[in-house]
Amino acid sequence: MIFLSLVAVLAIVYWLGSASIIHYDGWFKWLINRLQKIPGFSASAVPPMLVALLIPLVALVFIFVLIHHFAGKQWLFFLYVPVLLYSLGRGNILADAQEYISLATRGDNVAAVQLLDRLRGAMPVNNATTADWRSLHTEALKVIAYRGFERTFAVLFWFFIAGPFGALLYRLSVLYRDFSEGDSAAQALSNKWLWLLELPSVRLMGITWALVGNFETCPLRKNLLDVHSSSDYVLNECLRGALGAPTDCSDAAMAQMGAAEKAELQEELEEETQDIIEDLTGDVITTHTEPAYSFALVKSSLPIYSRSLLFWVCVIAFATLIV
Repeated sequence: MIFLSLVAVLAIVYWLGSASIIHYDGWFKWLINRLQKIPGFSASAVPPMLVALLIPLVALVFIFVLIHHFAGKQWLFFLYVPVLLYSLGRGNILADAQEYISLATRGDNVAAVQLLDRLRGAMPVNNATTADWRSLHTEALKVIAYRGFERTFAVLFWFFIAGPFGALLYRLSVLYRDFSEGDSAAQALSNKWLWLLELPSVRLMGITWALVGNFETCPLRKNLLDVHSSSDYVLNECLRGALGAPTDCSDAAMAQMGAAEKAELQEELEEETQDIIEDLTGDVITTHTEPAYSFALVKSSLPIYSRSLLFWVCVIAFATLIV
């Protein structure tokens, strides 16, 4: 049932371009506002979030039991599909990334910054200015890494682990964070809860990128054991490593090397990155001149995203056959 529902949802998304037709979140925003305004109940950030997440999940469990008891488990397919469609992220990350690439190709840095702001969810673009394309491309790769994960891969992970209940729980947790006021106790709590939900799937995503990209240069050992950094930081490090690009881990290692050893490693990394970019995009990068190099990394993130999705679908299909 899990695999059939996944195939049906991917086919619908491929045909429609996105699942926006079912993405109506006004009811959940209304529920959050009502709970946070109850006197005494909202004195702590925990009760409103807990109840806001439990009410839809309890309703889903009730519907699940009704269908399973009165119609049979084969009819659960018609529950799994709409729930998974709703649980997918808002927007199309491939279309958003293509839009950024088009803006960068035209040299429209103002529109590119606005696009990154929108993709980050009203958060400022870190260390990026409208005059610095290298910073913009670096930030764009980080945003694409997280949004691609949040919109699709995290949902598929929890759908496989806990069925529609896990997928819906993850999406509602993301929405709760997005609907909470900035710098509020509710948003701080939801960030911590979401980080905990993403902890296993982020590490699995890093392993996936390493398998479909460059396993040798992906800093898996450091990031798999990193339980302090944010999800977007770990994902960015893993994606850059899978593309053969410098990471904080590789920079720290090179800082402890001698000049000759450092130059040798730098040359080796550049050659590996060139091979990966050419394999993914067909573009030949002969030098690491900026901002062309950072832009090539952004373009390379799209095929590695598609490869990762195909890899996950195959793994889920294989796991379903075994179980």
